[in-house]
Amino acid sequence: MSVIKRGPFKVPKLTEEHPLYGRLLAREAEKLASLPDFSEDKGLFILSDFGGEHKGADFATYSFLICSADKRVVFEEKAKELRVKHGLDDPWKEFGFKDLSYGPISRSLEEFLSLADNFIHGALITISVDQRIPSLFGLEKKEAYDQIVEIFRQNDLGEWKGKESEKVLRVCHAISIFMSLVAFSGQKILWLCDHDSINVDGKRRDFSHTQKIFGHCLAMYSDNLYEIYGFAKPFEKDVGTTDLLSLADFSAGIIQEILQSEVAKKDIQLSDEKATLAKWMGTDSSFLTKTNLVFIQQDDGDWGVGSVDIQAKI
Repeated sequence: MSVIKRGPFKVPKLTEEHPLYGRLLAREAEKLASLPDFSEDKGLFILSDFGGEHKGADFATYSFLICSADKRVVFEEKAKELRVKHGLDDPWKEFGFKDLSYGPISRSLEEFLSLADNFIHGALITISVDQRIPSLFGLEKKEAYDQIVEIFRQNDLGEWKGKESEKVLRVCHAISIFMSLVAFSGQKILWLCDHDSINVDGKRRDFSHTQKIFGHCLAMYSDNLYEIYGFAKPFEKDVGTTDLLSLADFSAGIIQEILQSEVAKKDIQLSDEKATLAKWMGTDSSFLTKTNLVFIQQDDGDWGVGSVDIQAKI
């Protein structure tokens, strides 16, 4: 049974009518060397985490792990053993990028990443966007934000603030493009999104609106019809999903620091733990593919889009 399929790939419904952001991202995705083959899987998990909203961040990062739900059991069992071995289960402690220097996490990091490489069948994808780009859906930020907000309102997709409306589109288009390349009709889909501004529950907007927007985006790039597609926020102290979600957190965090150093030219010193993580992100696995794409604002105002060559940075 094949677990990896080789590129180039083809986004099924890509046309010039799609937003420029979607077209550029899809064309980069189509050039990838490999992606996971989920043709034998009944269910897929999508786990997402985002970064770059703190002061001084030069890039927004959107990370998501698309992985086989059918094959996750061995990873879960191994992760539980690792947690017991390093005292991460009592008291419970999540693997988090901000906590890499915490003793038990630091000592278990290499083994945890090795478990991911060997027992997760999936694709870990990070899309980074230069903060100097005002909007990916228009030339002027205010005009683009106002247009998105109004489209959402008119189509019963909730009442959004401009910044969050742009963010949910960036995330949903990105996930939908990769789902068009790896998913199949009839599969069951669960999107687990970390606590974030795009899935908060308020008086005039809640997570159900995000789900509807995602459904619209999925249909823009593929005609796949899924048996079920569900949505959830993180489950507390659940090894199976929490540790998978940590990989998206790791990816969003380390890619941000690499780009801060190599593109923004800031003096970023990687700790031993972060250097280990960066090396892992730049190393191929037989089961887990890793894709890192970045949008950069060029001097002429156009966007440069391409892959992040991590091996050259470490």
